[in-house]
Amino acid sequence: MTIRWKPGLTALTALVSLWCLLLLNSPLWIYLNEIRPIGDGRDTAFLASFFLLAGLATNLFLTPLTLIRPLAKAMLALVLILAASASYFVDVYGVLIDKVMIRNVLETNATESLELFTGRMLLQVGALGILPAVLLLMMPVTLKSWRGELRDRGIALLVTLLGVGVIAGFFYQDHASLLRNHRELRHMLVPVNFIAGLGSHVGDKLKPTIPYTRVGEDAKRVVGSPSQKPMLVVFVLGETVRAANFSLGGYPRPTNPALSRIKDLIYFPEVTSCGTSTAISVPCLFSDMGRAGFDAEEAKARDNLIDIALRTGLDVQWYGNNTDCKGVCRSVPERRVDRAQHPEACIEDRPCLDGALFEDFFRSLSGIERDRFTVIHTLGSHGPGYHLRYPAKFEQFKPACREVDFAKCSVAEVVNVYDNTMLYTDHLLATTIERLAAISDRVDVAMLYVSDHGESLGENGLFLHALPYAIAPETQTRVPMIFWASPGFKQRVAIEPSCAREQSREPVSHDHIFHTLLDLLEIRTNAKRRDLAIFAECRAR
Repeated sequence: MTIRWKPGLTALTALVSLWCLLLLNSPLWIYLNEIRPIGDGRDTAFLASFFLLAGLATNLFLTPLTLIRPLAKAMLALVLILAASASYFVDVYGVLIDKVMIRNVLETNATESLELFTGRMLLQVGALGILPAVLLLMMPVTLKSWRGELRDRGIALLVTLLGVGVIAGFFYQDHASLLRNHRELRHMLVPVNFIAGLGSHVGDKLKPTIPYTRVGEDAKRVVGSPSQKPMLVVFVLGETVRAANFSLGGYPRPTNPALSRIKDLIYFPEVTSCGTSTAISVPCLFSDMGRAGFDAEEAKARDNLIDIALRTGLDVQWYGNNTDCKGVCRSVPERRVDRAQHPEACIEDRPCLDGALFEDFFRSLSGIERDRFTVIHTLGSHGPGYHLRYPAKFEQFKPACREVDFAKCSVAEVVNVYDNTMLYTDHLLATTIERLAAISDRVDVAMLYVSDHGESLGENGLFLHALPYAIAPETQTRVPMIFWASPGFKQRVAIEPSCAREQSREPVSHDHIFHTLLDLLEIRTNAKRRDLAIFAECRAR
């Protein structure tokens, strides 16, 4: 079949914009109708103005991609494929796409990425992205002179400005109020969301090199109580575990049967995370900057807790089963699971179960000769492949969703499979405490656990995490935290148990982790804030 129409690049750009607007933004239009339903003629006119504004914005974002004419069709074809992919994730998981989400995507390894590829995704992206991209590449285009192209683009820009002006004249207050109260809308419009997010991410990368900042250069160990034993502080950093599903915090299901039996365990019921994604929360909680002042790029050029601990002569270890340590463990080797040594926990191309990582850690407990700080960074409850995060014997809540396409499961089944990951985390943490208690006659031991962020499990149609913090639900920002220490450790650092338990009832956040760990490690430095060290007021001396 011969295609007779030969559009110019400006018309082709408008055509791609219209395709995205009509076929790749159904979640946006459904959500918009929910928050601004049609009640009268003005509502209808406003929604029409929103549609027009979204179309003008889309076209404006796509126009620069066609400035290099030999690459114009290829760039638009790529946008179609990426837009279809973005539309799928917004539709199926309710995710919003901004620069933090772009960072998460770029930092995700191949194994985790493969979990997201489903038959539905391939079909949807193929039909709405790849197929139109191929047709676009086959379509003949009229390449006008630079003068003609400039005229067309000038007309398009003039139409955009006039359109925005007319919309502002009639509906400025409506749009300003809607976008102010529902900031999530700007992260739902495909492909504007990922183009803007990618641009912001690249902009961050291209910023001038930040001068390196030394933190805690005065740090030194100040051992308060002489002891012949070495000290071991274990910090278990959880992944995607939300406080709402921890039975220690009141969740009606018994998701913490093992931890609930441990004597002297302290649970913190009101803990908020620094971010809603690993890429933000992990470097943030190891930093002295706190959530309000945190900047991911600045954190890379600044000493963190690991750097300070090494400076004092501590033996520092990092065990990692997550994608990576987000730059935090740059000063120490990251000990990864050797798949060959754990065939039962490392099946085919799946990520290894966290149990393998803990087994490697347990083997290290026999050779502690000097004070040590160990971080265990787990894969935890990372979705959407929750069913891949625990052994079969921990599938106690049934029926459990065994799909990464949640559309194939009920919300109850998604909650069931997520709660099974809670059971496995509970088992690993309780086992760790038991193993630490077993060596407490020769080592003063303590364990602190906190999750990096929470997770949405279908509430209001949302799944997974990484929503912008300002609009994220509590399920993504409220995380569980527990602390346990041997009698020898408590005596050594002079923590009064009843005070510590009382202190746990106070609201805390990831901002406290940096200062609390410095305190537990008996590190004295001007970088430590006493008001953010959770147990500082409970020191008997």
